[in-house]
Amino acid sequence: MYSIINRLFNRPKLTEHEGSDRVVIIHNHLFKNAGSTIDWALKKNFNSSFIDHRQDDLMRQGADYLGPYLAKKARIKALSTHHLVMPLPIIENTCLLMMTMFRHPIERVASVYNFERKQRCNSTPGVVHARKLSIGDYIQWRLNPQVGATIRNFQARRMLPPMKPNREIINCSEIEEIEQRVQRMSMLGLVDRFDESMVLFEDVLKEYFPRIDLSYIEQNIGLERGLALEDKLMKLEAEIGEDTYKVLIQKNQHDIKLYEFAMKEFQNRIDNLEGFIEKLENFRVRCGRHA
Repeated sequence: MYSIINRLFNRPKLTEHEGSDRVVIIHNHLFKNAGSTIDWALKKNFNSSFIDHRQDDLMRQGADYLGPYLAKKARIKALSTHHLVMPLPIIENTCLLMMTMFRHPIERVASVYNFERKQRCNSTPGVVHARKLSIGDYIQWRLNPQVGATIRNFQARRMLPPMKPNREIINCSEIEEIEQRVQRMSMLGLVDRFDESMVLFEDVLKEYFPRIDLSYIEQNIGLERGLALEDKLMKLEAEIGEDTYKVLIQKNQHDIKLYEFAMKEFQNRIDNLEGFIEKLENFRVRCGRHA
């Protein structure tokens, strides 16, 4: 069995991994957190050395599966999964760099509903209910503790080792653990500041992959892309009603605090990146847009 260490607790630096013969990017692809676009950019850079890992039952085994898998698949330079389990494995002569995008949890709810509602070749419980229910009724169903926690502190739960499915409470020590992970995370970004996030990611990755270029074409674009966050939240509250909205807020208290904490850490990293404005302008030109 592989020994385990949580590499989320340390932002890797080149000097710390001079003995590593290999670097692997691990994209923690949180559902409806702009992961498809990141995967597109990783695929563009690494071609067959990028793996979009969809064998979820295997990945849920955690480090005991991921460690031997990466050790065996020596060609992999970047891997994406919807079901990353922490802590990550430690692999001899290998540095694992993890990237995660965070999203405002209430704004994310509408994206989850719209995505599941438009699926036609899928019969998961979420898809089935999204097809037949209004967004308000769908949210009420999703808020049931017996239903998967897709819109109940989803992001905070995914920053911890696996929790029991119906467990709703995150204790104080776990909140501290989450905040420490965010502070020491190699690459963290925000969905609503996507270009800036990709610039930060490039800055980290250029130490290991000097020719990295995360410019992108948007994938899996949701509805209401142009609306400001505040407008999206007001629209959602009007659609589902004040009572349901209040319960939704209450069931996402940890995610809201996580998002606010991640925003502060994100801004701190931008403030400390020399030449950030110029790098952002250059990135947008590479994406075919002007700043």
